[in-house]
Amino acid sequence: MNEMHQPTEIKSIDTHRQLCWVRFSHDGQQLLGGGYDALIRRWDFSGETPTEIAPIEGFHGWLEAFALHPEKPLLYAADSWGRLACCAYSAKEPEVIWQLPEAHDGWIRTMSITPDGRRLVTAGNDRTIRVFDTADGQLLQEIVASEHDLFAVAIHPNGKLVVGGDLFCQLKVWDVDTGQCVQEFDATKMHFYDRDQDVCGLRLLEFRDDGKTLLAAGAEPTQAGRGHGIPVLYFFNCETGELIRRLEQGDANDGFIDDLVTHPDGFLMTVTTGQPGKGKLLLHDPEEDEPFAVYTKMSNTHSIALHPDGKQFVVAATNRRSQGNGAVTDEDGNYLGNHSPLHIFELGNAEDSK
Repeated sequence: MNEMHQPTEIKSIDTHRQLCWVRFSHDGQQLLGGGYDALIRRWDFSGETPTEIAPIEGFHGWLEAFALHPEKPLLYAADSWGRLACCAYSAKEPEVIWQLPEAHDGWIRTMSITPDGRRLVTAGNDRTIRVFDTADGQLLQEIVASEHDLFAVAIHPNGKLVVGGDLFCQLKVWDVDTGQCVQEFDATKMHFYDRDQDVCGLRLLEFRDDGKTLLAAGAEPTQAGRGHGIPVLYFFNCETGELIRRLEQGDANDGFIDDLVTHPDGFLMTVTTGQPGKGKLLLHDPEEDEPFAVYTKMSNTHSIALHPDGKQFVVAATNRRSQGNGAVTDEDGNYLGNHSPLHIFELGNAEDSK
């Protein structure tokens, strides 16, 4: 595995705004992304050179939560105003199938879809988990899941259980039909408090192995305010609730795991973000203690999209020399601002990567 899956950056695409997430369409013809400008951006990847095409409009604020239907060319996305929509993205002029302008009271941070594409679960700053029918947006269940903001959610492959993680990284599993809490997992080491600041290190929840394992990804924060932390992955046994593996992906200053995908060959592909600009791409066999590939030639990295061919992938990062506070300017004194260059990689053997 190690020799045959070494990443090589082959090109990059400049963008004008920051992106929170990117994903390829099922046919690999489009790259979809959302971020801080209320647009779902689209790039045509069918030719030799990727080109940006008409975005999907109608959202507000930040677009952090998203999910792709496992079979149909449908994208579910939600914004920081509480709007949730289902969009058909493959057409030249994409269509909104249904929309809920007030699916939540405020920021929807996280979303998950069942493997059969029938149920969608969302959560955010109103501290509730909501389950929707993906066909028409019908609300199937509402669960008051915490007294604190929710940062991550995942729905079990059977569609009957949902797990949510809050500001203090308490993970609770809920029965979708009854709305009752049936299990808890302890990820509270992902929470950090210093003076008047609570830092939530939890970024992602994911059921694995047909629902036998729960993966929690993010960081064990070591400092408030500057994004310092130990990037970690927790693997829980869903039957016993036991933490069966804790996997570090850096040291105390390396920040947070922001996104991950699982390659068809079984290894994890993660991206991290931290201060100052210490983004990393890591390829990691979950059974091994150390990653077999680490790429550090990018600034903060926010999302990773794997092409259906299993060989090409894209990382959305932040432009270098950007602080987000107006301090960095060009030769004419203009503020450089933040945006997300798209770094395009190919996987190959060790000889190919030289």
